[in-house]
Amino acid sequence: MKLLRLGVGLLLLYGQSPDSTQAVRFLQKEVRRLCRFEGRAPLTPGGKKAEAYLVKRFRQMGYSPQRQVFSLSVYQITRAEARAQTGRQGKRWKLGEDFLPAADCPPLRGEWSIDTLPREGYAWWVTAPRPLAAVRQLARDRRVAVVIYPVQRLVGSIALEPDSIAVVYRRQDLPPAQRIAFRIEGRLVQGQAANVWVKRAGQRADSAWVVGAHYDHLGRMGSLTFWGANDNASGTALLLLLAQRLAQSPPPPYDVYLVAFTAEELGLIGSQAWVMAPPYPLARLRGMLNLDLVGFGEKGVAVVGGSDQPDFWTRIDRVRVEQGWKVALLVRPNAPNSDHYPFRERGVPALFFYLQGGPGYYHDGQDRPATLTWPGTYPLLRWIEKVLYLP
Repeated sequence: MKLLRLGVGLLLLYGQSPDSTQAVRFLQKEVRRLCRFEGRAPLTPGGKKAEAYLVKRFRQMGYSPQRQVFSLSVYQITRAEARAQTGRQGKRWKLGEDFLPAADCPPLRGEWSIDTLPREGYAWWVTAPRPLAAVRQLARDRRVAVVIYPVQRLVGSIALEPDSIAVVYRRQDLPPAQRIAFRIEGRLVQGQAANVWVKRAGQRADSAWVVGAHYDHLGRMGSLTFWGANDNASGTALLLLLAQRLAQSPPPPYDVYLVAFTAEELGLIGSQAWVMAPPYPLARLRGMLNLDLVGFGEKGVAVVGGSDQPDFWTRIDRVRVEQGWKVALLVRPNAPNSDHYPFRERGVPALFFYLQGGPGYYHDGQDRPATLTWPGTYPLLRWIEKVLYLP
C-alpha cells in the first residue's frame, strides 16, 4: 500500500525503480519542510525562514548560493473575525470556510446593518456576482461601509497595499443576515526580499539555461495558514532535487542557473527583478523552464508558452517523445501567470510547466503536503534533465 502513495501513474510508467522511489521521497520530505514556514509570504518570519533554508540546502549540495535582494512592501492581514446576526440568532463565521477578506481589505472594526443595495454607512450584501471593479467604484460613490461579495469558492491572495474600500468575500450559499460585525486588522510592512540562486557550471559558458520555481506563497491571514504545498512547495522541491542530481552528475553542456524566486504571488516581482539585473546576459540564454504546481499529474501536463513558440517547443517536446513519456498534453499560449513571463517579455524562450489533477485545492488552507500524489513529477524531472543535456 505504501507504493500506491507514490502515485499510480508513476508506478505504471517507471515501475518500482529505486530512482523514482527515491526521487518522490525526496520531494515529499522537502515539501513537508517548506510547509513548516507559515506560508512563506515575503517579509514575514516564515518567508525569511524559507529563504534561509534554501540557502542552507543549496550549500549542503556543494553550491555557493547567491541572494538577489530587492526592496518590497507587503500588506499583511493579521486578524480576521466575523459574526452575522439574524433576529436574536448570532453566528460566528469561520475564516477560510465562510468568509475571507480581500487581500487589500483595509483595517475594519464595527457592526453594521445589512442591505442588498449600496447605501451610505451600511454593509452591502451583494446578491450575485458582478464585475468587482464596478462594485468597488459604486461602493466608493455611495460611501458603503463594507462590501460583502459572493463567491463560489474562497480563494486567497496577497496585496502590496490596502485599498480604500473594504471587501470581504463570503461563501455564496450563506443565508442572508440582518447585521454583520467585522474585526479585521492589517499592517503595511516594508523591507527586503530575496531570490536565491545557484549555478551548475557546464562544459561551455557561452550559453546557459535558467530553471526556476517560486518559493513564496500567501503566508497567514489571521488564524488561517495558506500552506502552499502544491503552490509552490512542489516546484521548489523539484528545483532542489534537480540541483542535487546535477551536482552529482557530469557537467551539462551549458551552464544551468537554478533560481528560487520570491514575490511571485505579488505579481511576478522576483522574476522581474531577476531579468532587470541578470547575472548572465539574457541574450545568450538558451531558454527558461519554470516549475509551478507540479505535485500531481494524473490528468497530464500543461505547458504555457508552447503554442506560440513552435520551434522552441518542438525541440523541447521531442525530448519527451524520445523519453517515451506518453502523457496527455495541454499546450497553451503565453500568459502572465507565472515566473516564465518576464523572461518572455525580454525575448528569452520560456515555458511554464504545471501538472494537472488532484483535488483542486488552490490558495486555500487545504493545499497541504498530504494531498500531493506525485504521479507526473518524476517523468517531468527526467524530461527537464534531458533537455538540459541537449548539445
